[in-house]
Amino acid sequence: MIEKWFSTIKLPFTWDQFHQLPQNPAYKHEYCDGHAWLTPRPKSHHALLDFGSFTRPIAAPATPEEVVIRLLTDEDWDRLPPVFAAAFHRVQPFASLTNEVRLQAADECLQRTKEGAERPLIPQASFIAASKSDEALIGAILTTLIPSGEPSDWNSWRWTTPPPLDAVARVVGRPHLTWIFVGPWHARFGVGTALLDATVRALIRLEYSELTSTFLLGNESSTLWHSTPLTEI
Repeated sequence: MIEKWFSTIKLPFTWDQFHQLPQNPAYKHEYCDGHAWLTPRPKSHHALLDFGSFTRPIAAPATPEEVVIRLLTDEDWDRLPPVFAAAFHRVQPFASLTNEVRLQAADECLQRTKEGAERPLIPQASFIAASKSDEALIGAILTTLIPSGEPSDWNSWRWTTPPPLDAVARVVGRPHLTWIFVGPWHARFGVGTALLDATVRALIRLEYSELTSTFLLGNESSTLWHSTPLTEI
């Protein structure tokens, strides 16, 4: 979904400056003719969160404002792209985009999730974090459904045929944490933890026992959501 937003980065560097450049695992770093060339080589990993080992948070989010966690509604979609763009403004590939293009990328990523372009959304397990005072959106967690095959098998992450319309009611497939993001002004205050907790509790009520996710190598903060790495793709 995000591969199209990666682009080659060309920087006018000296040889010494090139060796001081921080390395990002999503890029191949090369030096040629007075320039550093960073060519996209993104690698993704899958991981699984077993609800049997999930530890629920002890306290509510300690944010400067009162925060409400509620189910995602149709009206929220148009308001989410700016929050998404702000949340990922320092995370590749979005960090290399201009503000305008980053917002376009956010809108496209969210629209594809809404439409179920790769996998259907689980609305019962997708939540919004919003300010109680003015209802401004702070973050979101969007959960989708993938096939329930062997996790180490590449084909088990994509539907070869459309899933049944009542798949969630029949506990068919495996939930997938497709997006979780919190705006920079509210990050690291427990809002993301509260969103994850709401999704886990909702999935348990739906009788699911685990949650999968996919994250890019180099985005170490994403690994904090998972317990068991599965495979590299």
